[in-house]
Amino acid sequence: MRTPQLSLLAAAISLVASAGTATPAQSQQPSAVPNVRMYVQVIRLKPDMVNEWLEIQRNEVVPAQKKAGLTSRTTLVTQVGNAFEYAILTPFPKWEAMDGDTPLVRALGREGAAQVNAKLRKCVLTQTSYMTNRVDSLTIAADSAPVWRVAVRRALPGKMQEYIAYYRAEVLPGLRKAKASGKIAGSTIAIRGVGATTGEFTTVTQYANFAGLDGGDPLVQALGQEAAARINAKGGELSTATQVIVRRRIADLSF
Repeated sequence: MRTPQLSLLAAAISLVASAGTATPAQSQQPSAVPNVRMYVQVIRLKPDMVNEWLEIQRNEVVPAQKKAGLTSRTTLVTQVGNAFEYAILTPFPKWEAMDGDTPLVRALGREGAAQVNAKLRKCVLTQTSYMTNRVDSLTIAADSAPVWRVAVRRALPGKMQEYIAYYRAEVLPGLRKAKASGKIAGSTIAIRGVGATTGEFTTVTQYANFAGLDGGDPLVQALGQEAAARINAKGGELSTATQVIVRRRIADLSF
């Protein structure tokens, strides 16, 4: 089981900061699309250990990350989805980062890092990790927005590049209009890589508060029912929806 310090192995979400290189593998990933590779950890905690895990993160892990020079971190708690679930997104531009010491070791020394890891492991029920590639040219930046609606989709065979082109031409202009009118705070699309199911990607819509979700589909709000229905129908011809999760950004565990 990987512990949260492994997310510190690099220096660029998001679901958040400087440019990186494309993840290898994933035959459906469009190679020509510029992206930022992120390392994502999804952690489910033991219910009675949530507060302890949060305190360790707040008082020991985050300060060590900053001391070690990690450039950014986004921590999200699942509000609608799996209970007691947290996601941590950190930059991962190069695989060679795994050849050296983890940032916890660099910041705290081997003995200190081992002690922190032992305390974290007591809190964890399950943990998985995967790479994801945020397409920066399709991102409306709002990394500090508190509410994230994450829609997991799967491209139909051979349709990932076509979906990206469709998103750029039809979805993004509508989302920009929704952003301009204050309906959303931002949005992004990220293609999942190593560690995730082949062909999966996420579209994230960010809001200033949970009340923003009451407005419904931002394309409908920005473009009207008829235009949004046409755009959404085309998206359904290129991909299938698999899951929707609502998460909240934890400000004091993010930087």
